[in-house]
Amino acid sequence: MTMGYAEVLSAVADSHARLLATLDALTDDQARGDSLLPGWSRGHVATHLARNADALNRFAVGVLSGTPGEMYPGGPEARAAAIEEGAGRPAGLIAADVRFAGGRVIENLGRIPEELLDTPVRWRKPVTARGVPVLRWRELEIHHVDLGLGYTVADWPEDFVESTLAAELPALTEHAPEVDVPGLPGAELLAWLIGRPTRGGLPELPSWPF
Repeated sequence: MTMGYAEVLSAVADSHARLLATLDALTDDQARGDSLLPGWSRGHVATHLARNADALNRFAVGVLSGTPGEMYPGGPEARAAAIEEGAGRPAGLIAADVRFAGGRVIENLGRIPEELLDTPVRWRKPVTARGVPVLRWRELEIHHVDLGLGYTVADWPEDFVESTLAAELPALTEHAPEVDVPGLPGAELLAWLIGRPTRGGLPELPSWPF
């Protein structure tokens, strides 16, 4: 399926609102508890979502200003340090951080005019400004599940599942053509594809993103 820029950005705003509803109910004990990602607390996951919003906002501001923005100044080490530094904060501060950073990137992505949407940004693969909302959408939906607070793959919006499968299944075929794609419902297939299988006995995959 093909979604327009404004349509994806609207979906991002909806995903952001659902995440905030979860984080607004987060307690300090829950924030310190384990997420579904090995080695990360829920505070780590939520802080990552805030810092990812900052990173993608640097892309948006760079497109608008004409000066390309770097995703994570200081590289992977600085990215990891920022997440670690923020992970132990009180739940209310973490939620406020995600609210501000996530809202700001949506606002600035919405300011990019049509004539600038094909501007390249410095992601790990060739991506233009048009694709940045997709990157944020994936972060929001996937890591909302990773929080382990009742939001599951079954809650993923259908358009998110369909559009992500449409992009990532061909990438899998190109990267690992020997892998047999199992016949699963859409959300379960996507969960398997991104390394979060909902059942056992499925084919092994290379690490996502491919």
